Amino acid sequence: MAKASKGARAKLREFFLENIGKKLDSNTLREVAGISEWARRVRELRNEEGLDILTHNDRSDLKPGELHLNYSKT
Repeated sequence: MAKASKGARAKLREFFLENIGKKLDSNTLREVAGISEWARRVRELRNEEGLDILTHNDRSDLKPGELHLNYSKT
């Protein structure tokens, strides 16, 4: 049997955690997720898993389409 591939949320979680503190653009995140509903998966990471993912609505130095995972405070 073939091993099941990771889901989009898992791919995005891993990518964010590998790039903590870096600005990430929406095109890159779309490619990483491999699905059109990548933004929904990012919201799930933020709302359901508690990742501190910020957008231009949260920080003035981010442009529309840029996201940023804050360093963990724990």
